Amino acid sequence: MSDQESAYIVSSLKYRPQTFEDVVGQDHVSRTLRNALLRHRLANGYIFTGPRGVGKTTSARILAKAINCENQHDGNPCNTCNHCIEITAGRSLDVLEVDGASTRGIDAIRELREVVKYPPTNSNYRVYIIDEVHMLTKEAFNALLKTLEEPPPQVLFIFATTEPQKVPLTILSRCQRYDFRMISTETMVARLQMISEKEGISISEEGLALIARKAAGSLRDSLSLLDQVSAFAEDEASIDLVRRVLGVLDATIYFELMHNVASQAADNLMNQANMLFSRGISISEFLQGLSEHIRNLLIVKVAGITDYLDVSDSDAKALKEQIAYLEERDLLRMQNIVLETIREQRFVSNQLVSVELMLLKLVRSTRALDLDAILTGKSAPAVVAPKVAPPQITPPPSKADLPEQKAVSQPTPTPVQEAENVPEPKTEPLPEEKPEPVQDEVIKSELVTEPEPEVIEEVVPEPLPAPEEPSVAESDPSEDQDASVMRVEELLPHWEKFIETLGKISQSTSAFMSEGTPASFEKGRLTVSFAPEQKYHIQKLSKNTDEIHKIASEVFGTKMTIVLLEENGRKPKPRKEDEILAHPTSQHLLDIFDGEIIDE
Repeated sequence: MSDQESAYIVSSLKYRPQTFEDVVGQDHVSRTLRNALLRHRLANGYIFTGPRGVGKTTSARILAKAINCENQHDGNPCNTCNHCIEITAGRSLDVLEVDGASTRGIDAIRELREVVKYPPTNSNYRVYIIDEVHMLTKEAFNALLKTLEEPPPQVLFIFATTEPQKVPLTILSRCQRYDFRMISTETMVARLQMISEKEGISISEEGLALIARKAAGSLRDSLSLLDQVSAFAEDEASIDLVRRVLGVLDATIYFELMHNVASQAADNLMNQANMLFSRGISISEFLQGLSEHIRNLLIVKVAGITDYLDVSDSDAKALKEQIAYLEERDLLRMQNIVLETIREQRFVSNQLVSVELMLLKLVRSTRALDLDAILTGKSAPAVVAPKVAPPQITPPPSKADLPEQKAVSQPTPTPVQEAENVPEPKTEPLPEEKPEPVQDEVIKSELVTEPEPEVIEEVVPEPLPAPEEPSVAESDPSEDQDASVMRVEELLPHWEKFIETLGKISQSTSAFMSEGTPASFEKGRLTVSFAPEQKYHIQKLSKNTDEIHKIASEVFGTKMTIVLLEENGRKPKPRKEDEILAHPTSQHLLDIFDGEIIDE
C-alpha cells in the first residue's frame, strides 16, 4: 500500500472547519461566540441544538481551541500553537469529548464530576464536550446538575444534541442555548463546488444541486455523497450518473405519473409503476419524491409562485403547465393518500402491493365530488355516485380536452340542464321535476311550509266526501268557516286513534303531535296549530313527513296532508338543514347509500 493510498482522508474530515469563519450557514452562532470571546463574557455552560451535520460538534471544538489559543486573532484560534494542534488532533488533556450515547450512566458522570475539581494541566480552561447529551439517563442528569450550576473556575461545559426536547429543563435553564439551522442548498452547492475543484472532481452545478437536495440541509452528508459519486465516476459525473448513484428519480417520471392520474389512465399508470420497480427503484425514495412533487404542485396552484421551490427553470415551467388540469382539492386529497401510504410502509409485509393500491386510489380520487356542493344545489344531481366508469383518456389531455371541474365548486342557475351531458347512473332515476336553484328560492318542505296551489293539485288525493252542507266553492264567505269547522268536528273522533297509532311507531312523534290542535280541514289538508313556544315540536315533526302522512291516511280513510302552523297563523321558518334534506338530491343519496337522517 502506497503512502498516497494510506493518507486518504474523507472529505467530511479533510475539510472540517477549523475557525469560526469556515463554519458555513451558522453566522448567528459564530458571531455571538466570537464576540463573547473578545469581551471575556463566556458562560459556564453551552448547549448546541440542531439537525445532524450542521456544525454543532465542530463549533464546540473551535470554541475549545479559541479559549485556550495562545495567539487568538479576532476571536478565532490560530491553529498553529501547541494547544490548537493538540486539540485538533484530539490529544489535549484539558479538552475531553464524551459520547452521551455510549457513556450515559451515572457512574461515568460521577467520575467526571470528581475530575472537574482539578484545575487544567497546561491550558487556560478545562472543556468538556458531551455529544448527544439527550442520551444520558435521568440519574446522570441529576448528578451533573449541581456541578453545572456551580462549576469550578476555568471549567466549561458544551453540550450538543439533535433532540433538545429530551434534555431536562433544569439543564437547559443553566446553559446558553444556540440553535443551529439547516444549511441552504445554495450554500452547500458553493461549498461542494469549492471542494470538488480542489479534489479535481468534474461535476456539473446541476449534479451538485442534486447532491445538496439529497443531503437535506446536512453539509456532512453532502460531502459523503460527493465522495460516493466521485468514486463511481470514471471521468465526468453527469447528472444521470448522479441520479443513478444516489437512487434519485428524474422529475419527468413524476410529471408523467401525475399526467396519467389526471387522465384516469390506470393501465398506463400501472405499466409505468411496473417498469420503475422492476429496475429496483427504492420504494421509500419513490414515495418521498412523489410527495415532494405534489407539494410543489400545491404551492404553485395556491400561491402561484415557483421561486420558493428548489427546482430548475424547466421543472418550474412544467409545474405551471400541469396545474392547469389539476384541482386544489384533488391535490390535497392525493397528498393525504401518499402520506398515509408512507406511514403504513413500516407495518406492511409487501410494500409493493401497498404502493400499487395507492396509485389506484390516486386515480379514483380525481372522480370524487364535493358532497356539500351537491347538497346545497351547486352541482348537478345527476353526477352523484355514477355507476358507470368514466371514459379512459389515452392521448395526453390538453387544457380544452380535460373535464371542467370548476362546475363542482361554483353555483349554477340551471343544474338540470348541465346534468344532461353526464352519463346517467344505473340507479333509479331522479324525479323529473325541475328543482329550483337554492340561491334563488328556498326549497319548500311539505310539512313546514304551505305548498303552492299547483303542487297540491298534483300530489294531494281526493278530499273526503262532502257533507250535506254546501261546499266551500258554492257557499258564501260566511258559510266557509262553518263548513270547515264541521269537517274538523267529524275528524275529531279519529284524532285520538291517530295519536295512538303514531305512538306505536314513535313515542316522541306521538307526544309532540298530541300537543297540537286540529284547526281546519280543506282540500285534503288538515291544519294542526301549535302554541308559539312549541316551535321545537314543529321542527321535530317535520322530520317524519312520510310516516305521518301514511298513518294519517290509514286512520282517516283517505290520503291526507298535514300542515303544521303556529297558533298565530304564521308558518314556522324552515331550517336550512330541513331545506337541504328535503331536496330531491338528498333523498336520492339516502336511497343509494341506504342511509338515514341522524339528529344531533
